[in-house]
Amino acid sequence: LLVPLAPGFLLVDLMRQLGLPVVVVSRHYLGSINHTLLTLEGLRARGLRVRGLVFNGEPNPATEDFISQHTGVPVMPRVLPEPEVSAAVVSGYATGFRAWFNS
Repeated sequence: LLVPLAPGFLLVDLMRQLGLPVVVVSRHYLGSINHTLLTLEGLRARGLRVRGLVFNGEPNPATEDFISQHTGVPVMPRVLPEPEVSAAVVSGYATGFRAWFNS
């Protein structure tokens, strides 16, 4: 969110310029609840619309349930660790995300 892209220009500035809804990706690690909540709060404070939240990696129901219940952000399909990235893997995820966006 606060990633510098150029002097005086952050990722959040680009997000604001584009005016598109934002998808936040979160994975489980020590501090991930805090980081995810701060990211979502920062986006909302800047008036950016959050379209959804993707959990990346192996499931961690306690963490994911807390984040989901605390924020109310729609949860999108999960992205699991993959042994390799292939056209078939990408196509499978694309199908899942397309179905989610069209529902």
